[in-house]
Amino acid sequence: MNRTSAQFWAHNKKRGKFMSFDEKKVTSEIMNAIGGKENVNSVTHCVTRLRFNLKDKQKVNNENLKKIEGVLDVVYAAGQCQVILGPNLIPVYDCVVNDYNLSEEEVVDENHIEDLEPKNDKNGKKGFRYYLDVVIQFLSSSLAPFITVLYGAGMLRVVIVLAAYFFPAVSKNSTYIMFNYMSQVPFYFMPVFVAYGCAKTLKANPAFAIAISLSLLYPDFVSAVTNGTALTMFGIPVTLVKYSSTLLPAIFGALLTWKLEKLFYRIIPGVLRSVFAPLCVLAVAYPIEMLLLAPLGTIIGGGVVAVFMGIYSITGGIAVGVLAALQCYLVLGGMNMLFVAPMTELMSGLGYDPVFRPGWILHNVAEGGAALGVALKTKNKQLKSDAISCVIGATISGVSEPSIYGIDVRLKKPFIGVMLGGFVGGCVAGIMGAKAYSMGYSSLLGVVLFQDTMIAIVAGIIVTFVVSAVTTYIIGFQDIPENKNA
Repeated sequence: MNRTSAQFWAHNKKRGKFMSFDEKKVTSEIMNAIGGKENVNSVTHCVTRLRFNLKDKQKVNNENLKKIEGVLDVVYAAGQCQVILGPNLIPVYDCVVNDYNLSEEEVVDENHIEDLEPKNDKNGKKGFRYYLDVVIQFLSSSLAPFITVLYGAGMLRVVIVLAAYFFPAVSKNSTYIMFNYMSQVPFYFMPVFVAYGCAKTLKANPAFAIAISLSLLYPDFVSAVTNGTALTMFGIPVTLVKYSSTLLPAIFGALLTWKLEKLFYRIIPGVLRSVFAPLCVLAVAYPIEMLLLAPLGTIIGGGVVAVFMGIYSITGGIAVGVLAALQCYLVLGGMNMLFVAPMTELMSGLGYDPVFRPGWILHNVAEGGAALGVALKTKNKQLKSDAISCVIGATISGVSEPSIYGIDVRLKKPFIGVMLGGFVGGCVAGIMGAKAYSMGYSSLLGVVLFQDTMIAIVAGIIVTFVVSAVTTYIIGFQDIPENKNA
């Protein structure tokens, strides 16, 4: 459970540093607005959202709910009423559970892929946006379990690389070598992790998808690829490609086994199904994967990398600034998850990411800078304390949503500071050649991911924070009176 910003809030509230937040009162108002305890089946939360599974959403008074102190916004997705509370989340959640004795569900990640639920166009038809949302949601859901492990392995890799840099002798130590193995596992076996995530998303048997992905990494096949040994299936030459650290071959394989599983388990009689259905799935999927889908996946993946690197080379790093400037709108539209797949392709194909990770980190820093500008400018004590907590949440925790909903959307003009700071700082980092060599969280803690280009990202961070803070302070905004609940 990630409680960084919420714990900071609670700790400092007890010490009297911030204006008091009455979680009991807020909780009571929220429960009344959603129709009372009797209208709730269960409750859970992520980093910023209180998530209610309701019996009847028609009983919710949305207008009153949005006016409650501390509520940044209300979202309906994944069959839930999601109340965005930002840094006030944990105190309210604890009150909801303890005071109302509600059933708790498992805490969820802060990916918000449910915001991408496909929507029909104005005429009720399934247009381009609908199918784009389907693709984005599928990729986001499939990669979510894998990305978490990849972050951990990336940070572990950074730690051991830094250890070897400052203490060269440690690289020959057996313990170092073993940890190095562990740090490489999620990258090398990427197809397996991706296959598992895809199968879970499709509600298919993950064993089939994993088996097909593992066939791409089988030691004898890898040896044949390394040695250039010619292989054929049914007289058709097999493309000799190293599939470790690849993304699309695993996705294609998972989709294929999902379809074949549904087909053979439907058409094969029950008495024969348990034996012949698995046989048919693997016997049909394997040659299709090896001869067609896996090579096609590497070609498309290479094309994706070439496109983004082409843009990066033409713009001279300005692409990082554009991404950092527009990221706030991508988050609001749920479109930021669109870039998870190409970011992963860049990392696996090149060994580094010069665009997405720098852009995401600098966007969060820009949100923190703009929030600081608001904290310095406002006369409203409650807004000042909200803004300070947003600074910490965006820059340290890497969670920008409280700042976007609680500061930018509320006051409008801080968007200018966020965009200008992100663009200028992003251009600085991009032109200086900032490259993330591992996956990790998009916060100040992520600077270690940049290894030999750390100076570039640090320079970008400083410029971003200063420009966004100063711009927001100078441009100003319509302040909220002390006695007015915005």
